[in-house]
Amino acid sequence: MDLLALLNEKVFLGQEFLTWLWYCSEEEPSLELPDGRQVEILLGDRLVLGPIMGQEGARVTVRGREVSLAEARQALRRGKLVEGLRLGLIIDGEEFWLGLNAAELAIGGLKTPASAPAEGGPEGLDGLVLERVALVEMAVRALEGLLLTFLRGRLADETGGELWSRLMAWAQGQGAEA
Repeated sequence: MDLLALLNEKVFLGQEFLTWLWYCSEEEPSLELPDGRQVEILLGDRLVLGPIMGQEGARVTVRGREVSLAEARQALRRGKLVEGLRLGLIIDGEEFWLGLNAAELAIGGLKTPASAPAEGGPEGLDGLVLERVALVEMAVRALEGLLLTFLRGRLADETGGELWSRLMAWAQGQGAEA
C-alpha cells in the first residue's frame, strides 16, 4: 500500500481528533500532556463540521465568538464530525491560537504570544527570532502531545475504549441542548 492510500484510509482520525478537541474544550479543558505539562484547550471563533470522510453531505460552518453553537451541535448529533476549527491553547501561561484542518492535520495561522521588542541591534534580533522559534516549537509539541493522548485513548481497543464512548455520549447529549 502506498503512503497516499494509507493516509486516505486513516483520514477519519483527523476528524475524530478535532471533534475530541471540541469535546475537551467543554468537558476537560485542562489536560496533562505526556511530557507532564498542563495545557488548557479553548474553542475559537471558527468550527466546520462535515460528513465522515468518504460520505456525502453538507457542511456546517460556525464563525464568531458570539454565534450560537446550536447548529453545530445538531450537526454533531446527526453524525457529522469536525473538519476544521480555530483552537486556543494555554501552555505554561502563554496563549496560542491556531487553525487546524482534519484532512492533513495541518496547522494554519499560528498566533504566538507577543515577544518583547528587539533591542541591541542584530544580536537582539537574533534573540527575538530564537524566542519566536521556541514559541512555535512549544505550540507544535503541545499539539503533538494532545494527538498522542487522543490516539492512546482512541486506539486502546477495536471500539476506541472509554474515550470513544464518552465522546459519543457527549455528542448525543449536545443535540438535547440545542
